[in-house]
Amino acid sequence: MKPKLLRHCGLLIGALLVVTTAMAQAEPDATALLAASDIARGGGSPGLTWDISIRNSGSQVDDDEVTKLVVKATSHNSVAEIYEPIRSKGSKILQVDRNMWITKPGLRKPVAISPRQRLTGQASIGDIAATDYAHDYTPQYLRTDTINGERCYVLELTAARQNTTYDRIVYWISDSRRVGVHADFMSVSGKRIKRADFVYDNRIAVNGKSQLFVSRMTIQDELTDAKSVLDFSKIRVGAVSASEFDVGNIQ
Repeated sequence: MKPKLLRHCGLLIGALLVVTTAMAQAEPDATALLAASDIARGGGSPGLTWDISIRNSGSQVDDDEVTKLVVKATSHNSVAEIYEPIRSKGSKILQVDRNMWITKPGLRKPVAISPRQRLTGQASIGDIAATDYAHDYTPQYLRTDTINGERCYVLELTAARQNTTYDRIVYWISDSRRVGVHADFMSVSGKRIKRADFVYDNRIAVNGKSQLFVSRMTIQDELTDAKSVLDFSKIRVGAVSASEFDVGNIQ
């Protein structure tokens, strides 16, 4: 091979190596990115308590009744108690590593349920629990995208275990803030069934540092105008007793 041609081949190979290296460096660690985003939605916490208020809207909604709950969470566990509306007051939903039970006043014992079961409107029971996507899903990096002027990494999440709230999620995570800003909830066949947007106006202290925490989740049905708005407030950081997550104690 002629020296000039060899030089050209060497330059081409060098350029390809630079491009390949740059692409590899630009692609994030999907698992680490997902785990970081979970913190802002209660995942992996040593102890948190918050209030949720859920309001539904759409042409099929007959009234503007609000559902209110208080949620206590730690690591992979959470327990939620409904205090409004009055007819549901005292009902509790317990999650222990994605196994779930519900109990209501008058029931003799807790009943096993699925996180996919609808709580109210477009909100599934799994939507109100502490989010631990890094534990429940296998992430794959897809691309970068921009939402409302904010650069995001887009991940595809595939259920890694049974009892997940959704089979697949396409999840937009802010590059600068490391929080999930948008989600498309998908069926097994790949159809979008619901979508959600997130706002983070709350803050909590984690290991002495100020951390963003979700303040609003808006869930929109894909086929209708049905929508549920979940507002998160009164975020308290502190240990939660293990007895709170004992299925024998929620009655």
